[in-house]
Formats: sequence, C-alpha cells, structure tokens
Amino acid sequence: MTPFEQLLNSLQKVQKRGKNYMACCPAHDDKTPSLSLTELDDGRVLIKCFAGCDTFEILSAVGLSLSDLFPNPGLGQQYRHFQSLSALSLKKPNDKIEHEKMILQIAKDDRANGKRLNELDLQRERLAFIRVKKHAESN
Repeated sequence: MTPFEQLLNSLQKVQKRGKNYMACCPAHDDKTPSLSLTELDDGRVLIKCFAGCDTFEILSAVGLSLSDLFPNPGLGQQYRHFQSLSALSLKKPNDKIEHEKMILQIAKDDRANGKRLNELDLQRERLAFIRVKKHAESN
C-alpha cells in the first residue's frame, strides 16, 4: 500500500474531486472535509488543511512522517531546495518560521531514516536553524 493509499484509508468522509480528494482532517475536530490531498504522477503526496493544521500534526495523527510523502529520496532534496526559494513568498511571519521548522524536521527525518544529506541540504538546514534561533531570540 502506498503512503497515499494509507493516508486515504485512515481518513473520514473521503470525497474524490477530480484528481484531488477532500477528507476530514485528523488533526482537529473536523465535521466537514477541510483536508485536501493530491497524489502527483511521481508518487509525491500534497496535503493542505484549510483550517490551518500543521502538516506534521496531520501526518502524526495517522502514523506517517513527512518523508512518507516523498517516496523517491531525491525528491525530498528537490523539495527542500524548492521550498527554500519559495519561503520568501509566505504571507504571515509565523508561516515563515513554521516553514523553517519544517525544513529542520525534514532533515531530522531523513537522518532517522538513514539518509545522508548532501551539501545543499546541509546548507539549507543551517539556514533554517539560524532563522529559527533568531526568531526565538527576538521573542
């Protein structure tokens, strides 16, 4: 069973909408579907809770990790690089810090799964650490 199938099977009120799915979010007391799920052609899984739940909370509620959303190890590295470039477009300051925390969690998950981080990933992890630390010191 793929992570996408595992995720779908663990959710309530799953509804197919075109290529996407909507379901009740397992991270909060959801009465109507607010969680969007999409499986891309390369196996990556995209999820978004429109109520604002954190991706880690959603995955934790169903027993998955962030690395499960990226079945090909190289995709996680591409994702981190892409996200480092797009972080500047996040609208709220807290979104940016949460994004940096997500980068740190991806690196931690990769290490826990025995994956070595390449130089680009290590640099991105250092940058995320610095940004989170500066934010914590300023508050």
